[in-house]
Amino acid sequence: MAERRLPDAGGGASLEVTPDGLALRTPTGLVVRAAAERLAGPLLQGRDLLAKATFARAGGDPVRVVDATAGLGADGFHLAALGHHVTLLEREPIFHALLADALERALAGALGSLAEEAARRVTLHLVDARAYLAAAERAQVVYLDPMFPERGKAALPGKAMALFRERLQRQDAGEVEEAELLLAARRHAARRVVVKRPLRAPPLAGVAPSGALKGNTVRFDLYAALAPGAAGG
Repeated sequence: MAERRLPDAGGGASLEVTPDGLALRTPTGLVVRAAAERLAGPLLQGRDLLAKATFARAGGDPVRVVDATAGLGADGFHLAALGHHVTLLEREPIFHALLADALERALAGALGSLAEEAARRVTLHLVDARAYLAAAERAQVVYLDPMFPERGKAALPGKAMALFRERLQRQDAGEVEEAELLLAARRHAARRVVVKRPLRAPPLAGVAPSGALKGNTVRFDLYAALAPGAAGG
């Protein structure tokens, strides 16, 4: 891997270059990497609600999806593995660095031919999603997994989510930011916005979706696209 300047993780955490790629280690010893394995599959077991929600079924016509809250890349990489074109947006330098490392390794062939092929369908940007969505050419689908928790309750379960919460300190991102993100996504999308939520959480920014696909622990809320400049609601 080419030498690069790594961002400061802060808070006692550190970025480490390991044989398995760039990793973030917390003071408690938790080690997290980007979800690079998703670039090569395997396909999700059971119903693939993410693919259904984003029109991105395996073997279907390629769809352009903007994953506007990329995180560790699990969902965006999965969509790319299904054969679709994915733009990942991540505003935090730490997680952008993890994603960039995973893509670099995949493109170099270190993760196998399937991962290399999928990685060629992925574009990554270090940017605030609201700014990108306001300026870029429209994509068919915008996908959001903003991890904004229900007020007073924990975020989505799992070590990776705990790490995000510890690193970014987003216990309350604020309804204004939620509303701005959703509105920007709906103005950008040409067909649909998909928002991943905990099963019993309220809709993002309090805006009711037009429909939803429900799993055992999460649901995918579906929002109609808006014309650029249109008001939400």
